[in-house]
Amino acid sequence: MKEFKVKPNLAVGIWLGALTLVWIYDIVMFVLKSLDQQSFIIVSIFLAAMYLYFLGCRPYKYIVDGKTLIFKRRLLPQKEVDLMSCEVICDPVSRMADLVTRPHAIELYTDLKKRYSTFPKDRYEFVDAICESNKRIHCTVADYTDQHRKIEKKERRENRRRRKINKRS
Repeated sequence: MKEFKVKPNLAVGIWLGALTLVWIYDIVMFVLKSLDQQSFIIVSIFLAAMYLYFLGCRPYKYIVDGKTLIFKRRLLPQKEVDLMSCEVICDPVSRMADLVTRPHAIELYTDLKKRYSTFPKDRYEFVDAICESNKRIHCTVADYTDQHRKIEKKERRENRRRRKINKRS
């Protein structure tokens, strides 16, 4: 069982900071009597709901346990993905529906063409754990494939040297 933390998203951090500033502004306006009690309560409930969504309903940890990938969330039940049904693991694919393609995401596609986006801090180790769990998965993550190409080149060079040495002796 391997655990991976989620990489913090800058946009979510900025959004939560803005929500905090709005809440502080509303408290000041309520104390100064510029905001009535009903409006203050409605805004506070809305801001609390936004905080609960961003801090409680989004994954905070990924766990690769055997042949399953588990998305751990604080408030909602954990989501499990069967890695044996995954066909492709790749860098994010830009789509017309996405306004911004997140460059640090890793996407998993299943047999049924369902997409799971993950945002691990350590991309290489995460992809390595997924590829170890499912040997048949097609991997096109640039960080992982580049590293493995370097390792394979070194192994080929060493094998050639060994063969040459064995032929001479």
